[in-house]
Amino acid sequence: MRHCPPPALFAFCFVLAPLTAQTLTHLSGQITDPSSAAVPGAIVSVSSEDTGFRRVTMTHSDGTYLVAALQPGLYKVMVRKDGFRTLVRFGVKLDVALAARVDFNLQIGSMQETITVEDTPSGLSREETSVSTLIGRQPIENLPLNGRGILSLLELAPGTVVTPATRGEAGQFTTNGQRPNTHGFSVDGVSANSSVIGGGLPAQTTGGTLPSMTAIGGMAGIIALDSLNEFVVQTSSTGSEFGRYPGAQVSLSSRSGSNEYRGALTEFFRHEKLAANDWFMNKPGEGRTPLRVNDFSGALGGPLLRDRTFFFLNYEGLRLLQPTSWMQAVPTAQLRGKVQNWVRPVLELFPLPNGRNFDQNIGEWTGRISRPAHSDNGSARLDHALTQKITLFARFQEAPSSSRFGSSQISDLDIDSRTITWAANFRPRPDAVFDLRMNFARIEAHSVWRPADPTDSAGCTMNAVASTFLPTKSACNYLYRFSIAGVGQTVSGAESVQRQGQWQIVPSAYLIRGAHQFRFGGDLRRLDPSRRDVDGSFSIIAESLEDLVESRNLWTASSTQQSRAGRLLESSLFFQDTWRIHRTLTFTAGVRWELAPAPTTKDLTENPFGGTPSTSPSSAIWPMRYTNIAPRAGLAWRPGHAGQMVIRAAYGSYYDSSLSLATDLVNGGPLNMEQFTSGSSAPFTTILQYGFDNNVRLPRVQQGNLSVERAFGLNNLLSASYVFAKGQWLVRREYGTLGGNELIRTVLSTNHASSDYRALLVQYRRRMARALQAHVSYSWAHSIDDSSSDAALFLVNAATVGSSNRGSSDFDVRHSFTAAFTFAPRVMRGVTLDGIYRARSGFPITVVNQEYAMGLSFSNAFRPNLLPGVPVWLNDPTAAGGRRLNAAAFQTTGTTKQGNLGRNAITGFGMSQMDLAVRRDFRLSRRQTLEMRAEAFNLLNHPNFGDPVRTLASPLFGQSTSMLNLMLGTGSPGSGLAPVFQSGGSRSVQLVLRLRF
Repeated sequence: MRHCPPPALFAFCFVLAPLTAQTLTHLSGQITDPSSAAVPGAIVSVSSEDTGFRRVTMTHSDGTYLVAALQPGLYKVMVRKDGFRTLVRFGVKLDVALAARVDFNLQIGSMQETITVEDTPSGLSREETSVSTLIGRQPIENLPLNGRGILSLLELAPGTVVTPATRGEAGQFTTNGQRPNTHGFSVDGVSANSSVIGGGLPAQTTGGTLPSMTAIGGMAGIIALDSLNEFVVQTSSTGSEFGRYPGAQVSLSSRSGSNEYRGALTEFFRHEKLAANDWFMNKPGEGRTPLRVNDFSGALGGPLLRDRTFFFLNYEGLRLLQPTSWMQAVPTAQLRGKVQNWVRPVLELFPLPNGRNFDQNIGEWTGRISRPAHSDNGSARLDHALTQKITLFARFQEAPSSSRFGSSQISDLDIDSRTITWAANFRPRPDAVFDLRMNFARIEAHSVWRPADPTDSAGCTMNAVASTFLPTKSACNYLYRFSIAGVGQTVSGAESVQRQGQWQIVPSAYLIRGAHQFRFGGDLRRLDPSRRDVDGSFSIIAESLEDLVESRNLWTASSTQQSRAGRLLESSLFFQDTWRIHRTLTFTAGVRWELAPAPTTKDLTENPFGGTPSTSPSSAIWPMRYTNIAPRAGLAWRPGHAGQMVIRAAYGSYYDSSLSLATDLVNGGPLNMEQFTSGSSAPFTTILQYGFDNNVRLPRVQQGNLSVERAFGLNNLLSASYVFAKGQWLVRREYGTLGGNELIRTVLSTNHASSDYRALLVQYRRRMARALQAHVSYSWAHSIDDSSSDAALFLVNAATVGSSNRGSSDFDVRHSFTAAFTFAPRVMRGVTLDGIYRARSGFPITVVNQEYAMGLSFSNAFRPNLLPGVPVWLNDPTAAGGRRLNAAAFQTTGTTKQGNLGRNAITGFGMSQMDLAVRRDFRLSRRQTLEMRAEAFNLLNHPNFGDPVRTLASPLFGQSTSMLNLMLGTGSPGSGLAPVFQSGGSRSVQLVLRLRF
């Protein structure tokens, strides 16, 4: 059958002893008597306060106990021993993927006497050696989260920064200096990295590099917020059970039912009358752009069989009219009237100027648009306790979505994702747990670009282009893409139908032997990306608008209809030992082996890269290596008797086995066109093609941290961490590596990049006490590399020899501060304030002479000279942000020489924003509560702007052309979350009603 897993997957399950899944946790501790001596043989009972499910174990000779494979939630812990009073502690909270420790000191007396312990543990993790941040259900429900996604919550982890997403680098955040496409997401212990994206490229299957997203770029494709119980973000030095990605490990746990029927109905509403105007619309005196947000959801959970079988159902629907406003350079009406016949339909893909003319050919357009989008997400979860030792679990989710974005050309994008996860957990003894999890996911995307005005769609709009460049082909329905320096890109036609399937099996085991806790297991994942072109495709790159108009020096590429499919296999084995050397000292050591064979493809009849010397149809992108062994080690020490402080040190090596290059054969190269040609060397034809270096290998990142965490009483935790990360063999696309000549130019994918990151991370957490709960994170960091993206192109030839390509990363942010709080003083009589404040310094900017050189847009070339004594910035009250880059400070060097300006040597605009919610609960009955809530995003309407245009040749050089929210994302999986849900926009007020029952 087409979708059945191969026999090797099942063999893998039975060969390996089945690790406790990453969403489960365990509880441990030590039982002592009044003299602090260990109490062996005490009976420890752990009961879920939600489901009533109970686990019983007995303390070892040293008085220690451990109960593994517990679902996150609240538990009651009871300790009994003859000759001692029984101790009971309620409200012990266990969090996803983080171990908890609770010690008991028994008092001499009758076992019939019961003492209830009122205090709760401080939340200080005594064994964990990674740098991690836990986000529980309370902040998920109460904080003002723009777009109701987890992106805002991820910023609560120190060292995490939301970054601009582009169609070349679609990841939406960075953590501890790692590239935005190197983060691993898991839901209930299985991978959620199975996305495909659309919106401007003939094909863009991402393999396993990005999480599943909706058509507006939201992470609700991973899990809906009402289905999310809690999650943990581990950003440095994770244990050996985590791998495949060197960036953040985001472990999400879905909600389950309990012994009580509980549910909620929620409605979120926005309108432009409740919002402030965009700065770029205020400037010319235009009104507010239409905005509508209607987000509604319902959740219900409860028992099917009390104490045994539970269900949880959730549905969320979003109906959106998303506004965007920006400024850009476009061809003038005068130019359109005098160009060749084939050029006119290309220029008509751009809007007409409505502002000043920079010259006879280029004018300014400032526009506003509102485009519709919608998404639905439905899920069902079932938990069943077969016996006291065997539990089963299954969850299904489907998330269809669609969006429309663009200006005069719009894209209609539809995405549908389905996933099902099932698991079995077996506990033959209190000191042994076996777990098996399986997952199947499938995601599919369709995208069509067409004129915004339906009357312009009649007939073959690109007929003149087709008859000029493709006279022998019926190319009316081709996908056309035009990249023109100075005015941008535009697309017309239907993109490829993209699909990707995922099969994953995760067997694991957890064993206790004395003071040792052993974890071992494996992970096997198969990805099946595919593309099916609707028709052929054609692309033009023009290094200037004049080149396009005069049909000179154009780079063109055409491809017939393609149907391609690939297969990616990723497997790993791991072993970890957590050794409790002393009651105050824990040592963790482990190792992970990553096996990532090169991807295989089918439906290819010829070399997809035009005969590149390092690639042939039957050769592998990279050679098989069996030496990708990643050791991990960590130490946690609790000095003193009070146990209020933990000092941690950890080191780990990580391989990026979900490599972005793996899908190049399916996509058709990094630019989705295997080969470009140009007549710039007439009468000869210049060929631009793509390939792989012979020695491509998996990138490796070495990470480490030294941290101190201190508890102050039961409610306050303060931690400080020094974190480092060193990247080796990182992917970089290079032109000029082979030397080559002017007639055959080759872009190779290499491992020639490296990175270095250093940071001081500080975090403060306060439980709700005296009406205040808080979570504050700060990072002081520097990220350095010589390439910040898998998709960026670098020029490596004589012209750039000696130039400094090594500099601050594209996503380097020196200072980042995030604070979340809940404040509920009695004097406000039930009114509660919830807020998030964000502030950071700016991203770096690389100024270049012009957008294209030799038919390519290079990330590092060609940079101008920086003139001494001339200010880089000029104060300009008419410019966005009150200042602009000074063109007079730079001296252009053309397209053959690298200037003295360093890469990413200038810092752009920073940002700050305050989001605030005001809520109050009204009790309707004993079991029903109505919450009324108002949320204001960017409460103070503080203007935050996108970075200025970096191209000297652009008439808009040095000016910001949009608010920050549009720079961060434009509303597609390939270009980031919709701007209305990003930070950095104008103030927007949202009204909320939530009925709990």
